[in-house]
Amino acid sequence: MLHIGTARRELSLGEVARGVGLHPSTTHRLLSVLVRHGFAQGGAVRGHYVLGLRLAELGQMALDTLEIRAKARPVLERLMEVTRETVHLMVLDGQSGLYVDRIESPQRVRVASAVGLREYLHGSAVGKAILAHLPPSRLQSVIARGLPRLTARTLTHPGRLRRHLAAVARRGFAIDNEEGEPGIRCVGAPIFDHRGDVVASISVAGPAYRLPVSRLLAWGAEVSEAAAAISAALGHARERQSPLPAARSRGRRLVRPE
Repeated sequence: MLHIGTARRELSLGEVARGVGLHPSTTHRLLSVLVRHGFAQGGAVRGHYVLGLRLAELGQMALDTLEIRAKARPVLERLMEVTRETVHLMVLDGQSGLYVDRIESPQRVRVASAVGLREYLHGSAVGKAILAHLPPSRLQSVIARGLPRLTARTLTHPGRLRRHLAAVARRGFAIDNEEGEPGIRCVGAPIFDHRGDVVASISVAGPAYRLPVSRLLAWGAEVSEAAAAISAALGHARERQSPLPAARSRGRRLVRPE
């Protein structure tokens, strides 16, 4: 069994190869890839390897996600009871958003999504709520990655998106008017951690025929307050909030009865 514990923090190439059951040359190529991406690094002894700091980052990200989910769950449940629509929790992961929790609407026609679904940030309310509060450099990185057109309503022009996000930051919540998926609308608000950084967001989503924009606007304050409650549970002090102007969701769909 391959093991790097507290007693032995480094393994030689041969030890790694024997531990994973691969030829040393194959193991060396794989280790080179891991080193390049920060998952492993050279040890103090030439030809030895240790775990990379990227693994610590991923571990901390997992712990943070678990904390957000635990603190957000009761708030999401109350929000679903009030709106009777599907509620989502998304965390910021690199330049995209990752759905980590959801509570489905009890109604027969509803939005179905999956925990673990990754989505472009510019095509949904839950994503735009995050984008509106990113530092300018991170926002620019997202824009530079590209703004694919997901529907006829998707904001794909960088200038228009920036102006839209500035309005979202001032208002405190975002609206998705069939921008990520035809026939689906949602309203979302950002979640901040104890440092005041945006780390996640929540949204209420449903079929467009049941959710006119006027209803989403009316729910905006409710969703914002729910997000603020989660932020407070993470140690965020609301007065420290300083909004800054600023992957494809094909997994969301309407579920209809058979």
